[in-house]
Amino acid sequence: ESSPKATTAYDEDDDEIVAHVVPKRFVPIPFQYHEILTLRVESLTNLGLGVCRAQIHDGGDPHPDATDPLHATDPYHGISCDPDEAIDAGKGGKVPPSNCGGWVVMVPNVIPGELIKCRIFRNYPKYSDADLVEIVESNPNRADPPCPLFEVCGGCQYQHMDINEQRDWKRKQVQELFTRVGGFKLDSDFTVSPTLGTDEIYHYRSKITPHYDKPDTTPIGTHEIRAIGFKEKTSRRIVDVPYCHIATERINDRLATYREEKFLEAREGRLRRPKKGATLLLRDADGGVCTDNNEYVTTNVGEIKFEFKAGNFFQNNPYVLPLMVERVLTAATKPNGQGESMTHLIDCYCGSGLFCLSASSMFDVCVGIEVNEKAVKEATANAERNDITNCKFVAASAEAIFESEDPVEVTHSTTGETNSELVKDFPRSTTAVVLDPPRKGCSTQFLSQLEEFGPERVVYMSCDPATQARDARVIGEAGYDVVSVEPFDLFPQTRHIECLAVFERRREGRATEAAR
Repeated sequence: ESSPKATTAYDEDDDEIVAHVVPKRFVPIPFQYHEILTLRVESLTNLGLGVCRAQIHDGGDPHPDATDPLHATDPYHGISCDPDEAIDAGKGGKVPPSNCGGWVVMVPNVIPGELIKCRIFRNYPKYSDADLVEIVESNPNRADPPCPLFEVCGGCQYQHMDINEQRDWKRKQVQELFTRVGGFKLDSDFTVSPTLGTDEIYHYRSKITPHYDKPDTTPIGTHEIRAIGFKEKTSRRIVDVPYCHIATERINDRLATYREEKFLEAREGRLRRPKKGATLLLRDADGGVCTDNNEYVTTNVGEIKFEFKAGNFFQNNPYVLPLMVERVLTAATKPNGQGESMTHLIDCYCGSGLFCLSASSMFDVCVGIEVNEKAVKEATANAERNDITNCKFVAASAEAIFESEDPVEVTHSTTGETNSELVKDFPRSTTAVVLDPPRKGCSTQFLSQLEEFGPERVVYMSCDPATQARDARVIGEAGYDVVSVEPFDLFPQTRHIECLAVFERRREGRATEAAR
């Protein structure tokens, strides 16, 4: 590799030559380092980046890393014109297709429809990254970000957008994923509902986890923490964040003192691991703001009180969470096609029991499955704390629950009887399965045994609509129709989307247009 070198770039605004240091690994194809482009923003990826397309002159060399033998190099310097390849550019973000109408350039902090000037800082084999330099023509729904760190801090992606614009784009992204990844035909199969949210669009987040890097060592042997906050939008460096606009006010009050405590601990040599960075915790719960991962905290969702370790997973928006739970329960308890009430609930990936416990009064038997044994203990304790007897939590992998020969001791709310039963023997026509898997979605093994079991209804909550749409295709092929898809704005000002998809077992006379 060559060493860093200086190159010159012409600054049109100031009429002067400016020298830039080019990073060692920068590849000047198809654009030079800090080359300025004027582009129209077409769309947004599901990473919150604006998608622009730049026309490239004919005859260029391919990018050195564009080695895919399946696609010939074209005038766009190696960009693949295979649609699936072209739309998968962008660090895993999904780029809406545009018939390969130019080289893809990703730009943060922009809104579709805007004309912008951007500055290239990285070229990949099929797309480039750029910084926003100027808004030439703005979208009428552009907003003034309240956070002075918005342009550099990676915690938020959408503060520059009106909340209605944010929610419209989240809905469009779900529509695009279910169409392209899931293979569904919207309107004929189903429609994606408008994104559901509440009026609390700032100061809603009840947990944050700021970081600091390895402290500097001073000449006298003490340590200095440079910054406590979150990663930059375009690098792994930490932005110092003394106040977070999406965290609750109680968290911000505690953050101010907590930061000073950590800075002082470093200077006085009292850090537990002075040669490493760390991730901090601030969790707003019933008893105040907790900074200890292992301390138990409590919070209420509806009429159910949950206790869990502060560092464990629990949804972080107490305003939208009750709405999500209500929608899940409404879907799960709907009578089946014969008008029969649902009697059994199987809550896969149940965590500390959120959906299972919330639904307990509506079902005869509820069983929660969770691979994390500590979470199962929390869920069981939460059932006892709320005097719920018809919920049983099992420490097991969801991948094998419908094939297991191990009986589960369940108590029926209708009779009060306790019996040992196999989950696979639950009545299929009156059983609903709730799924809330991790970001990677469900495994093929799980979906295969879910098909074999064949419950009446599948209620699927996801934090990644891309993997949800992928799984929806498989569930559709297994004999289910998608009856509703609802996005939730659990994290306003950010790109993150929670999405609820409801599936019902297909009956004669009902068909899906999902690709098979």
